[in-house]
Amino acid sequence: MKTAPDRTVALGLLARVMSAGIAGAALAPRGREQAGALVAVATAVPLAYITLDARKSAMKQIGQTKSGLIEDALIIAGGIAIVALAVRPGSRQ
Repeated sequence: MKTAPDRTVALGLLARVMSAGIAGAALAPRGREQAGALVAVATAVPLAYITLDARKSAMKQIGQTKSGLIEDALIIAGGIAIVALAVRPGSRQ
C-alpha cells in the first residue's frame, strides 16, 4: 500500500513485536511459550530492517506492486511452513 508507513517506525515495530510474541508463544511447545515468544521477537525486529532494505531494492527493479505481491507470497508461504512444523504430530510435547 503506497500510504503505509515504513515497517521500522515505532508503531510498526511495536505491532511486529506484539504479533511476533503472540505467535511465537502460541506455536511453541507446551511449557516453552516464553522462549517461543522471545525467539519470535528477536527474529521479527532485525528482519523488519532486512526485509525493508530488500523491498526497497526490489521496488527499484520491478516496481512497488510486483515486489509487494512477491513479498506477500513469500511471507504467506513462510507462515504456512512454520505453522505446519509447529502442529505436526509430536512437535508440541
